[in-house]
Amino acid sequence: MEEITAKFATAFRSKRLIYRAVDNTEADRELLACTLHDPVSQGLGDPTLFRPVGESAGKKAIEQMIDQALLAVVICLPAADEQQPPRLLLPGTDLKQAQARATPIGSLFLSRQRQATTAHWRWTRLAVGLAEPFQNKGLGAEAIAWALGWAFDFAGMHRVELGTASYNARALAVYDGLGFTREGRRREAIYSNRTWHDLVEFGMLEAEWDALRATRDADGGTP
Repeated sequence: MEEITAKFATAFRSKRLIYRAVDNTEADRELLACTLHDPVSQGLGDPTLFRPVGESAGKKAIEQMIDQALLAVVICLPAADEQQPPRLLLPGTDLKQAQARATPIGSLFLSRQRQATTAHWRWTRLAVGLAEPFQNKGLGAEAIAWALGWAFDFAGMHRVELGTASYNARALAVYDGLGFTREGRRREAIYSNRTWHDLVEFGMLEAEWDALRATRDADGGTP
């Protein structure tokens, strides 16, 4: 009883971050639009045709992301007094207050199966984006690790997958470092900047994540 209570109490935070639901509000749409309209984030995170994103197209894309998500969260940095040492127990209104005081820095989505005939396959696709000032600090990796735990512990997923263009060296390093398996490479599938690039696909199975988590727990680390 105490173990699962503690699990629930800490489910929406990781070592340095707090997570809250994405709301289809103007404020959250503006937050998500930051990555859509930032050319570097757009070019690295979305290998489709590189062109300016209009307000109406961006709004529609955001609404589709929210509607089609198994999980849609805003990644937040807690207020200074909530960070270190981490408050492990944030029940009820304490958690809500911490989420309200936190600084939004990005978003994370897990897709849901849209066809009933494939729901029993229990896989989801992950997408994550951080505002530029918060990149290259290990926060994206921390958020992905949290999402893996949520997907396997609470959503009953069997696999989590994601992909990136071969020119996105930072993403490749993060996914490799987290223990994802490189499952495939679509050669010269992406055209950008007068060059053909590969699309690299990654996957993580539940058993693989459990093994990684057990190893890191034994070493005193946090996946």
